[in-house]
Amino acid sequence: MKSIIFFLAIFMALTAHGQWTTETAVNTLVATSEGGDMKSIGTSDGQTYVVFWKTVAAPVNYELRLQVLDASGNRQLGDDGMLVSGNISMSTYTVIWSVTVDKDDNLYIGATGTGDGSGHVFKLDINGNPLWGADGVTFSDGYLVTVLPLANGEAIVSWFASGQGLMQRYDAAGNTLWNDPQPIESGTSHTAPANLFELPEAGYVVVFHVLSFGISSTLYAQRYDENGVAQWAVPTKLSNKTTAYNAFYSGTQDGEVVYFGYFASSGSRFDSFVQRINPDGTLPWGINGMDFDTNETDYEMDTQIAIAPGSQYIWAVCTYTNTSQGQRGEYVQKFDKNTGARQFTDNAKIVYPISEDFRQHAGPMFLMNDQPLFLLKKGYDNSVTPTTLDGVLLDENGDFAWEEVSRPMATYQAAKSRIQFNRPANGQAVAVFIEDKSGGARIYAQNVVVDVVPAPLDQPTLVYPPDESVEIPMMVTFIWNAVQNAETYQIQISTDDAFENLIADEGNLVNTTYDFSLPDDQTTYHWRVKAVDATQESDWSAGWRFTTEIMLGVDLLSSAAELKVYPNPTRGQTFLEFNSPSACEVQLTIYDSKGSLVFSSVERVVPGKNSFEADLAKLPADAYHFWVKGKALNLFGKFSLVR
Repeated sequence: MKSIIFFLAIFMALTAHGQWTTETAVNTLVATSEGGDMKSIGTSDGQTYVVFWKTVAAPVNYELRLQVLDASGNRQLGDDGMLVSGNISMSTYTVIWSVTVDKDDNLYIGATGTGDGSGHVFKLDINGNPLWGADGVTFSDGYLVTVLPLANGEAIVSWFASGQGLMQRYDAAGNTLWNDPQPIESGTSHTAPANLFELPEAGYVVVFHVLSFGISSTLYAQRYDENGVAQWAVPTKLSNKTTAYNAFYSGTQDGEVVYFGYFASSGSRFDSFVQRINPDGTLPWGINGMDFDTNETDYEMDTQIAIAPGSQYIWAVCTYTNTSQGQRGEYVQKFDKNTGARQFTDNAKIVYPISEDFRQHAGPMFLMNDQPLFLLKKGYDNSVTPTTLDGVLLDENGDFAWEEVSRPMATYQAAKSRIQFNRPANGQAVAVFIEDKSGGARIYAQNVVVDVVPAPLDQPTLVYPPDESVEIPMMVTFIWNAVQNAETYQIQISTDDAFENLIADEGNLVNTTYDFSLPDDQTTYHWRVKAVDATQESDWSAGWRFTTEIMLGVDLLSSAAELKVYPNPTRGQTFLEFNSPSACEVQLTIYDSKGSLVFSSVERVVPGKNSFEADLAKLPADAYHFWVKGKALNLFGKFSLVR
């Protein structure tokens, strides 16, 4: 049945997007007006935001507009989208700007008015409704406007103003939360923001540029708390190579650890690196990080990186050129996330060789079941000669995953610009680009079906209690290692190695631990775990066995302590009464008949008689057992709850 469900899901993915055209030389028209500059980003449910500057007559020069395509490729905001703002002071050109989405798929646009240098941020929902007011938020001097949406609905906005990187925190409605913008500082140097990363524990990390001359820069990082106060004594210098403050670099994170992919000039050549930034600001991979390729023959250019949840590896793709930069190709590499060890030799792996075919990635790389997915641009890209776009999926070894190697997305013979590639959702990924199909340069979009067969889930490896161990406490926490791409786990505990006499069979466990109270002492138990995701289950882990401790003294201790439980059975309220030889803290725990913890509390006891009242009104009728455990006490008892 599982296989039937899986292939049905694939069939639905193949047929659910019928509104997208299959004519890859035609594509889906995003807006009727000619496009000048454009950015796009996808949502978690497969919709597509397209934000563009529409050229209009002076003195306005540009309007900022928005279009939304649903998951089937249908325009949602009219034939020409909707007006975001016509009030931004614009000259006859645009500069670097940004778009991003938050956890609720709200859109943020960070833009600069080239007429007066003003900075602007707009927040809109999927229907185009403004959430930070019709005019968004504005600051008088703002370039490189970058937004970090926070998990609580707030946002950090950073920008470059008069030689200084600045930051401000906004609430969900666009109100400032700090009295003044906070600086991004590195001594007295001029700074500009690059990438921002929210940390799960607290605060955020900013990767930023220290400016030198022209567009040249050096990369640094600093951690800030929720008030924008720097947490490291000095910023961490990430690289001693030369980068460019007006280039986009690729970052990702694994919990508290940030990884940063970039290319930089080393004398007369370009090299690509992946840097690891620990939450305390240290660089375990050293200055610059790990080189994509230790050869110094060809140039390593634009690099995109990504990590899948639970994965051991950082994936990276990199565009290569020959030394004259007249030929291009694409390589892939992956790194151990802890050691930085390169997995595809020290020279990376060729995806497309360097040639006059000019095959290279365009836009970011994404991971589907820990397999790299990227948009391939083919053709000499000089804004005049034709280029085409294909989707490419690699397998876990960096080889082509699809029998047809790549899947065409945009095949009209014309130059393409402002190429965007959006994160996959609902079995497809979407590319957006500007192209002149003989009727003027307009914005087009195209989907590609990504029918990835998920890799089999590994068996969990058990940790505790160890195999063949003895004297295991009857209250035990079972522990196993996480499995990549697993969503939940199932554990079984049995008195036999065939797992026929189960005392616990618990599924839908999100964590890799399980607390359980075993019913009998001096007894051998067997346990095993399997991993589960939306479409499959792993094999069971190897079964481990252990023996519980001997609890000969518990009854004697309980007797000496004059342990009493009354009334027993009870209909909703019971009392525990016992004597303690001294004052101490005790852990009071109650378990149901399945061994599941239903109550836990730390209590202070005094010398002599102690009494605790337990309100059981919300518990179902069952047989329960409890422990009172501390330095001076180790008491065990049972009671029944009836209705």
